[in-house]
Amino acid sequence: MNLEIERKFLFKPDFRLPDVSFDEIKQAYISRNPENSVRVRLKGDTAFLTIKGKSNKKGTTRFEFEKEISMKDAKELFEICKIGIIEKTRYYYPSGKHIFEIDVFKGENKGLILAEVELQNENETFSKPNWLGKEVTGDIRFYNSYLSKHPYNRWSISNCISDNITCITEKMIEYFEKDVRRINHALKVNAYARIIAKLEKISSQKKEILEIASILHDIGIKVCEEKYNSVSGNFQEIEGPPIAKEIMESVKISKKTIERVLFLIANHHTYNNIDNIDFQILVEADFLVNFEEGNISMEVLPNTKKNIFKTKTGLHFLNTIFLTK
Repeated sequence: MNLEIERKFLFKPDFRLPDVSFDEIKQAYISRNPENSVRVRLKGDTAFLTIKGKSNKKGTTRFEFEKEISMKDAKELFEICKIGIIEKTRYYYPSGKHIFEIDVFKGENKGLILAEVELQNENETFSKPNWLGKEVTGDIRFYNSYLSKHPYNRWSISNCISDNITCITEKMIEYFEKDVRRINHALKVNAYARIIAKLEKISSQKKEILEIASILHDIGIKVCEEKYNSVSGNFQEIEGPPIAKEIMESVKISKKTIERVLFLIANHHTYNNIDNIDFQILVEADFLVNFEEGNISMEVLPNTKKNIFKTKTGLHFLNTIFLTK
């Protein structure tokens, strides 16, 4: 297996670029899935098709397969790539036994300069030039696949200078793009979850977990449709967590919160796993919206009320909206 082992750094803004050889690069993505991204790249007068796997926990190592292809094939593949082209000039700076690749981005990523160094193993030492800035190895915001969808010049909006909930909501909307039905479902579940949580007076920590989980609970549904031709809950519980994890790790959320949200997403259709008030409210909010949208037959409402709903507020909403004459 071919492994790419590298570390990535920002370039200090007060230093001039070194006078070294360079290439002009243009690339786009057939798949931006963090588990298996597929990239088409033009570099000078050559072209490459590259597949990259998921990074390890440190973000330093991942599978990489790269094959040179014809310019004709590359240009045809560009036609089926997702929107968002990366353009940059890559400079090659020798430093001791290594060569740093310094990427100066253009277009909507203009202003971003990254430096990467490829290593033989994760613990290999290397000399650090004085223009090397903060290390961003493993930070998905600086992956080219991420930048192709969330350009650097839009980070004042999409990389979240606001609160976490607002940021994650925006990222959910961007992920579902024109799928208005799925976007509205998530927003409605979130609205019910927030009001039930407030009236049930749950802790602020559980409230944050619940809000994030309600926004992202169905985030795996697109992959399920593509992969299984199904939106079955058991498939959503499998495919949702990796996508949710990528979104959450792009903002400042504690590891404990991320782990709990991932648990809720991975179990939100498995009702015998309900273990706390945040899980309980998420399920009730989801049922309220699914009944309203017609995703669940009203025939099962009495049993759902008896077996699922536990909170005073959730039961009140269920009775008020669906059961009173």
